[in-house]
Amino acid sequence: MKTFLGGCALMLLIRSACAFAPATQSPSSSTQLHARPQARFREVQGNILTRRTINEFEPTLPSNWERSLERAIEAAMYAPNHKRSEPWRFYLLGPKSIEKVCKLNAEMVTTKKGEAAGEKKLERWLQMPGWLVVTCAKSNDAADDSTMDDPMGLAREDYAACCCAVQNLCLSLSAQGLGTKWTTGAVNFEERFAEAVGFESDDEYTVGTIWFGTPLKKPSPPGKKKGLEDVLRRME
Repeated sequence: MKTFLGGCALMLLIRSACAFAPATQSPSSSTQLHARPQARFREVQGNILTRRTINEFEPTLPSNWERSLERAIEAAMYAPNHKRSEPWRFYLLGPKSIEKVCKLNAEMVTTKKGEAAGEKKLERWLQMPGWLVVTCAKSNDAADDSTMDDPMGLAREDYAACCCAVQNLCLSLSAQGLGTKWTTGAVNFEERFAEAVGFESDDEYTVGTIWFGTPLKKPSPPGKKKGLEDVLRRME
């Protein structure tokens, strides 16, 4: 028994020595290390450039959709956030909430465009498989009275952070095979929308509704009106 324990101790000492010994890097491993950033760049850049707004989805969500959404929301929470206020809030709508929002929107469309248009809109919206409402929490600091017009104020900083969060979320879902559409139609800002979703409009405001699901088809890339040299200014 003593011999056995001593052998174990010897093996642990050898392993420890190996762990702290300087590693000799072969040319092939060095090449692999340099290749990794390029591989990661191609993956990330490819995901950004191929993400599309999806208008048509499969009628049902895939079996693993909820875990995919959780990963996407985690990615959203790592968006740039200058004031460290973490203002984003996410509301995953169930059948009852979806129906309330769809009927509210149809009512608004009917008032503006007539009954036929309202019924058509209701039918289309009820076909959207996944619904996530993103809101921005208002500051509860009594000393903060900033507005979106104040470029240094918390209100604008927080809205910008939430928009970055939505982009992260959409990119993450896209990388997992799920399409999205970020909608900002009038119903999102109607007074009764907050009640239909389940948040207090005095405490939060809507950034947008995200429809998500398996794309029926992926649209072709939209033609860009401006090229790199049209938007990039090289200054001395």
